[in-house]
Amino acid sequence: MSPVLKMFAAVALVLVPIAGVLVQAAPAKDSDPALTGTVWKGKLTQKGEFKGTGGGPPEFDCELTITKRDGEKFEADLSEKTDELKVTYLVRGTISLVDKSNKDKGYKIEFESIGSKDVENTEAITKIPYTGTIKDKKIKGTWKYPANEDGTTLEGAFEFELTKKD
Repeated sequence: MSPVLKMFAAVALVLVPIAGVLVQAAPAKDSDPALTGTVWKGKLTQKGEFKGTGGGPPEFDCELTITKRDGEKFEADLSEKTDELKVTYLVRGTISLVDKSNKDKGYKIEFESIGSKDVENTEAITKIPYTGTIKDKKIKGTWKYPANEDGTTLEGAFEFELTKKD
């Protein structure tokens, strides 16, 4: 083998593994509160009117399952149910440190319902913004239906607790 080919082979042996490392996503850290597969369970409350016809159930049992994570961006399924109805919202949002210099302050989570599935005995309401904080294995926050002309004034709070972390 010529010296040039030997040099090329040696460089390839070094660069190919390095390129593989660069192409792969960085592994998530154990301190990350919302890895793909993470499941949070809890309650969501609501009050207000839906299209001027009255309100819905005051409380839902909920499960938030992280289905995709890319840096600060995430996607999840948010299942909400009562004895009479159920709906699963597809949500998309961001998770970021409240204070980058102090992880103890927790994470800010913001997301919006972008679609729905498994809808039973209710009407899915999308484009709802949710804002909260993740701290000490809990997510606490609020949500509010945006200003509109159809008489809908729904809003509420949510609190979920970490139940599964992959």
